Amino acid sequence: MNTKSNGGAWLIVAFFTLFMAVMTFNLIVFPACAVDTMTFYGIDQAGLTTLASVTSVVGLFAGFVFGPIVDRIGARKTIMISMIIGVVLFFIRAFVASYSIVLVLTFAASFFVGVCQVSAGKVLDTWFTKENVGVAFSFQAAGAGIGSAGAFAIGGMLGLHNSLLLIGVAYAALWVFWLVIGKNGPIHPAEAAELPKNSTAMVYKSPCVWLICIGASCAVGSTLLVNSYCINAFVSKGLDPAGASMMGTVINLSLLAGGFVGTFIMNAVKRYNVCTILFFVCEAIGFCGAWFLPLGPQTWILMIFGGVMGGNAIGINSGRTPLIPLTGQFPQSCIGTAAGAHEAIKGVLTFVFPIVVANVFGTNFNAIFIIFGVVCVVGLIAGGLLMPELGPKGKLQQEAAARQE
Repeated sequence: MNTKSNGGAWLIVAFFTLFMAVMTFNLIVFPACAVDTMTFYGIDQAGLTTLASVTSVVGLFAGFVFGPIVDRIGARKTIMISMIIGVVLFFIRAFVASYSIVLVLTFAASFFVGVCQVSAGKVLDTWFTKENVGVAFSFQAAGAGIGSAGAFAIGGMLGLHNSLLLIGVAYAALWVFWLVIGKNGPIHPAEAAELPKNSTAMVYKSPCVWLICIGASCAVGSTLLVNSYCINAFVSKGLDPAGASMMGTVINLSLLAGGFVGTFIMNAVKRYNVCTILFFVCEAIGFCGAWFLPLGPQTWILMIFGGVMGGNAIGINSGRTPLIPLTGQFPQSCIGTAAGAHEAIKGVLTFVFPIVVANVFGTNFNAIFIIFGVVCVVGLIAGGLLMPELGPKGKLQQEAAARQE
């Protein structure tokens, strides 16, 4: 990933990667400490699910609110102001025993720090060339795998209260990190261009924004399905509970590995559509094969393979937002709004989808894995077939490079 900037670009990538890790840890901490959570707050399974889900829907509101703000006043100020509010709320949450108040604080704190997720594409676009920005964005998105893999291990070791405190400490450290290194890079600085008056309308009317959001939602939604059902599904298939629990851990570690492996594959192939099709097809083969074939060593091999490819699919469908201006559907200055739209639309789809599947199919695990395969096909079509090629070997990026020469 060569850039026209200095090593500061990698510090920026490190910041957003670590943010994704802490954000995902915060998302999973309550299920990871399920017994502690239900006992401490006096709630049942429905309450635990609600508490875990409220963070998932934050992207909907944060995307609508922070996308246009980042475009107008810049990422540095927006992150500094909003994130410190979130840090304070996270520390307060760690000492509150009321379930309803914790629910509100979890949403509010996650909302304010969510500005980082919305700003990532905008900031990275100023540090990396068009050839490399998508790969850099995909790399930082893989930080989510670190958070998901670490939540169960760290949460189980520290317990609920200490885990909640750790989240506050981690976000505070990230705020200090941003205070030191947070700024736009030297490549087409974000504030250089005037923001069009109808910027929000231009972004939400962009077909490519919707196609990428559908592809990303399918990538995230497919792995959510497998993560949600794998333990109960494989116990019903004959795997012992300890083995099924281990399978959940293996899947998350595979997703983590895949998030980083995918960036190197994309850097070599340099075609997003080809990689998107490959990753979705292989993910479907891996997870569906693990379920529909008899239990055995191949089950674990296919699960790991599917997890790696699923992590690849998440990264590559998140990494193209900064490249949409190549299509001419909106200017470079609207990337913050586009990233906000991405989070908002993805937030709606990934929040509603698992609820619908759970209510319609219940514990019909065959049907659920078939639906998983269908989701992969939809993601493949939206993100791999209908999207124009935005990679370095695609026509649009090559034309843009020729105009700059």
